[in-house]
Amino acid sequence: MDRAVCIHGHFYQPSRENPWLGDVGVQRSAAPYHDWNERVTAECYGPNTAARILDADGLIEEVVNTYSRISFTAAPTLLAWLERHRPEVYGAVVEADRESRERYAGHGSAIACCYNHLIMPLATRRDKQIQVAWGVRDFTARFGREPEGMWLPETAVDLESLDLVAGAGIRFTILAPHQAGRVRSIGAEDWTDVSGGRVDTTMPYLCRLPSGRSIAVFFYDGTIARDVAFGDLLSDGRRFAGRLLDAFSRERERPELVHIATDGETYGHHREFGEMALAYCLETLEARRDVRLTVYPEYLDAHPPTHEVAVRERTSWSCTHGLGRWRRECGCHGGAHPGWSQAWRGPLREAIVMVRDALSPRSAEALGALVRDPAEARDDAVALVLSRWFDEAVTGFFARHARRDLSPDDRRRVLAFLEIEHQAMLMQTSCGWFFDDLTEPGSVQVMRHAKRAMDLALQTLGLDIEPAFIDILRRAPVNDPRYATGAEVYEALARPAAVDLDRIGAGAALYALFDLEPPAAASGMYAARGDWRYRSDAAGRRRVLGTVGVRSRVTGEEALFDAVALFAGMDRIVFSVREPGGDAALRAVWEEVTGPDPAGAAAGAFERVYTAPDLSDEERWAIARRIAPGMGEAVCAVYRDAAALIDALDDLGIPAPGAAAHLLAHACTERLLAMLGAGCPDPDRFFALAEAMRARDLAPDLAALGEAASRRITLSLREAAARSCDPAPLEEIIRTVRCAKVFGLALTVWESQNLCIGMRGRYAGMRERAGRGDGDAQRWAEAFERAAACIGVRVT
Repeated sequence: MDRAVCIHGHFYQPSRENPWLGDVGVQRSAAPYHDWNERVTAECYGPNTAARILDADGLIEEVVNTYSRISFTAAPTLLAWLERHRPEVYGAVVEADRESRERYAGHGSAIACCYNHLIMPLATRRDKQIQVAWGVRDFTARFGREPEGMWLPETAVDLESLDLVAGAGIRFTILAPHQAGRVRSIGAEDWTDVSGGRVDTTMPYLCRLPSGRSIAVFFYDGTIARDVAFGDLLSDGRRFAGRLLDAFSRERERPELVHIATDGETYGHHREFGEMALAYCLETLEARRDVRLTVYPEYLDAHPPTHEVAVRERTSWSCTHGLGRWRRECGCHGGAHPGWSQAWRGPLREAIVMVRDALSPRSAEALGALVRDPAEARDDAVALVLSRWFDEAVTGFFARHARRDLSPDDRRRVLAFLEIEHQAMLMQTSCGWFFDDLTEPGSVQVMRHAKRAMDLALQTLGLDIEPAFIDILRRAPVNDPRYATGAEVYEALARPAAVDLDRIGAGAALYALFDLEPPAAASGMYAARGDWRYRSDAAGRRRVLGTVGVRSRVTGEEALFDAVALFAGMDRIVFSVREPGGDAALRAVWEEVTGPDPAGAAAGAFERVYTAPDLSDEERWAIARRIAPGMGEAVCAVYRDAAALIDALDDLGIPAPGAAAHLLAHACTERLLAMLGAGCPDPDRFFALAEAMRARDLAPDLAALGEAASRRITLSLREAAARSCDPAPLEEIIRTVRCAKVFGLALTVWESQNLCIGMRGRYAGMRERAGRGDGDAQRWAEAFERAAACIGVRVT
């Protein structure tokens, strides 16, 4: 391994979940996706599990799970979201690490990360310990092995953090070249100054630590990394590989490692099709005999450090001013608003530190009265987070740590103290200070976590520090003209996210109207048991009434409510809760809410009443998606009622009102959608209707047609995979693609292509059978060839 290459991707997303509900709410800026996690997954995390390599004809020749060949950061907050919401992507990432161990002499491609990406040098020693302990535990639970490396968020470094990382059994970390201060050969006395990025990045270095421990440090090639992230290297995978190869010295005889580190999101999200360039680069490198693709621990085994380094403490990879980006107006910004001030960073840091320093000693002291070792309990609390606080995990936790057989109230207090610690770490996440204004989602999110921690402290410790928090934020200037200070941002964007058990119970009734699971229950943070004894859905009005029990799995709080929800349109929504009143009281309420004034009846009978203006964006999004399909049928019904009149006007040559054309276009689109959904059994009918629409200058809904065609292709491929010798599903694909071409529809076939690629082994078997005279196999193979070509897959 005299010449080796390693590419590291730092794949990470912050916690975006509502701290009270445990799920990510809709984020309008991520449209057409629900939120930014979904969007980046579709553009990057998913595509990197099956990155395409195309042949000369533009057909997919091979797919590469890039995670199995590069080194990558396994960030806990991202993996937790993927596990719940995109389990197929999560599974492919975990499997990639297993595959990489076979490729790289038993060493996995994944490395751990400090738990929630806070800036380690700005944290207390205790918080650093938790970050490392939780990061290691999270990694081990997911990958089934101990991590060998750990990513320091933003590569922000100090010796204390490195010492704690090494103490956890971590062998190495990765830093930027300008973070090296001086180097010398191991055993030598004299140091060489390499500050300013002059360190030789082609070798690992030993960093000696105050405790007597040591850790290996890899300094990545900053020039190539910068050109990957901000230049055009990802426009051509061959050129990307060539640039890495050109970095080797022609004269040097010792072993060399050329390696880079960038945000993993560069490959597909920041740079469209970047994952394809990465895959081609990896294939190019693996095909060579004069260079080896590797990961850091494999290289470290083969080539232990021969030099040691003194790192420049309190530096990072993304701020030229050390750590200024996360505590003051240093001049670093995102670039979208070059004239904006970041003077808000200082007050936000001050406010968060105030909360941290006020809560940590008080919660630790209170926790110490209930558990044997508060530090051990806090370290072990990650087991509760990983299990989503399910009952078995909570029971096991108390068996390990409780001083005695705790009462239910004491158990709830312990859980609340641990959640204070959890939220107090999340409120320090680096994204809160990274961008251009206090109104950015990352900054709002850390304020929400702080609010959650302060609320719990008020409930359990009687400690009210929110007024002091707001006072500090009043000194934070805001660039967004809608707000004058950070206090106004907090009141408008952070505080409304807070919910109590009453609101969660009322929300459960609202979601029950539409047979949906409330986000609070779906996230696992709450158990919600609804007994909806009365329900009606007539004349566009929905009503539900019953009882609902709500229990917080995180803190153990619980309550039982009578609950009602009424819907007569998006602007006519009422959902309410009150203390339970018994069966007779529920019957009386039902008679009232089914009367002439349901909303008035609910307002009069219930103590906590919410209406349409109280809906969160997530609730509005969920309801709108649920009822939207009915709009199409309603429009078609209007068209059916008016069809005879429209035809008569057309026959007489009398122009129909403009609305008639819209009705007709919608009705025709619905017919086309039905044909696509059935697999286009009669393409001629589809073509005829399309031609008729053109003749009348009617515009179809191309986006809806494209989505329908894409869904049908995927469904047909799944059926083809399940029906081993039946060519009918494959023929459906051929017909569907033919019909889609009539309108030039944009098809989303990524999943379909993956399914098709997975069937190439079956195709080879069918070709072999066809060669022996099997006519059925011949028909299947021919259909597969044509279907694969339709979606851009090479079959041999």
